[in-house]
Amino acid sequence: MTARTDPQLFDPTRWEGLLADVARRHEVPGIVAGVLHVDPVSDAEQRFVAATGISNLRTEVGTDRTTLCQIGSITKLLTSTMIMQLVDEGKLSLDTPVSEILPDLSFAELDPAELTVEHLLTHTSGLDGDLFTDTGRGDDCVEKYVATLSEAKSLFSPGTGFSYCNSGFVIAGRIIEVLDEVSWDRALNIRICQRLGNEHMFTLAEDIMSHRHQHGHVAVPGTDTWMPAPVSQITRSMGPAGLVTCSTDDLLGFGAAVLRSGRTSTGVPILSQDSLRLMSEPRHTLIDQAASTAPQWGLGWMIDEWEGQKLQWHGGTTIGNNAWFQVLPASGLAFVVFCNGGVAAHAAAEIYGAFARTFAGIDAPPATRPRSDRPAAAIPESRLGDYADASTALTVLRTDDGTYRARIRSSLGEGDEAPVQTMDLHPSGNEAFVLGRPDARSAWMPMAFAEVDGRDVAYVGIRCLPRAEAGPDSTDTESADAPVSGDDA
Repeated sequence: MTARTDPQLFDPTRWEGLLADVARRHEVPGIVAGVLHVDPVSDAEQRFVAATGISNLRTEVGTDRTTLCQIGSITKLLTSTMIMQLVDEGKLSLDTPVSEILPDLSFAELDPAELTVEHLLTHTSGLDGDLFTDTGRGDDCVEKYVATLSEAKSLFSPGTGFSYCNSGFVIAGRIIEVLDEVSWDRALNIRICQRLGNEHMFTLAEDIMSHRHQHGHVAVPGTDTWMPAPVSQITRSMGPAGLVTCSTDDLLGFGAAVLRSGRTSTGVPILSQDSLRLMSEPRHTLIDQAASTAPQWGLGWMIDEWEGQKLQWHGGTTIGNNAWFQVLPASGLAFVVFCNGGVAAHAAAEIYGAFARTFAGIDAPPATRPRSDRPAAAIPESRLGDYADASTALTVLRTDDGTYRARIRSSLGEGDEAPVQTMDLHPSGNEAFVLGRPDARSAWMPMAFAEVDGRDVAYVGIRCLPRAEAGPDSTDTESADAPVSGDDA
């Protein structure tokens, strides 16, 4: 498939008006975005990076094309690549039990011998995934974090289900540390940054702060304003799952190596063609209820299609920051979008949608929204009730007028003070999901219900929450005129 490669299309100034308009309409303080094309025949490369807005509303520093951005969970692609480099080197395989490399590893409910490297990279380990335990800033923080997982419970047996798992990727990072005998951060620099020639890919705040960088922004409760997030980064112990900050050009450079079958433009090998192919092949097909983001998962990559073209991609969310990294191999294209606040999901969908139309001649799916032809969601009585993992508690109930509502508290390391959000549930275009959002300034959140490994579960996005064993009886009705957002615990 031929991409559109008119040099004028790669002029960043033609895109900055679109970014400014999108940022204004979706209340995003700052956006950085870029496109890269690698011609499969000539190997010629074209790219641009465009920017608009403010990096930090407190300092009023503007966003430009060199601004560093938090890539969040796109970091998982880097960690997965490093694991596959170790596979290429014969130091492990996807079937290697994690306990062979980490003999001291223990969990509350799982025999580590049942857990393989592939389970970690495909989010099929069943481990409770959002344990954001801060184990300090030292080079031993990942090792200390993995030791805390002795208390981690399981959502399902390995390989029997799917649930997005940050904890599993920290374990993968620890495997890299043990086999390379350096910290994960140092291994990232040696294995990825030095090979790609990346000069602006960092994990530590002291390295980031000497460059222009985006700070995340969050909504001020009860107002129409945004403020800088109270925390600039996630904890270092979660590094292999989501700590990297880098330039758009550096992330596009990683995309170029993916499009060049695992090599840089100068021929430096990043990954073997076989491992690169394995990473982008479907390894796990999600049940419909878990597939709100993508129908299949590779090794680190989400796998989907846009109008018949294969899409491999990953997103990233940190504190007030959102990122998207998408590769269309058949067209030789890679897209990057960074937003530091606002209704980022809707803003990004417009931007990468414009990229797909312009450069690949296809339409990307729009941001998720409820169906307009059906007034209310339909949820079986048996699915009402309480669901929870270590960081998220969900209650699904019926109101007295027969509609449905959810109450959700997701701390993700914020502790018991995280607010409860209440949202009405609406039908979506996919019969497997219902949609909710706490207010009109938030993106729609998909929820679904299923049985996994013999347990009733609710999916909130791509996270699996088992039915809680105890809690308030949530099958009772609730007044339909109760508040739909706020701290109504």
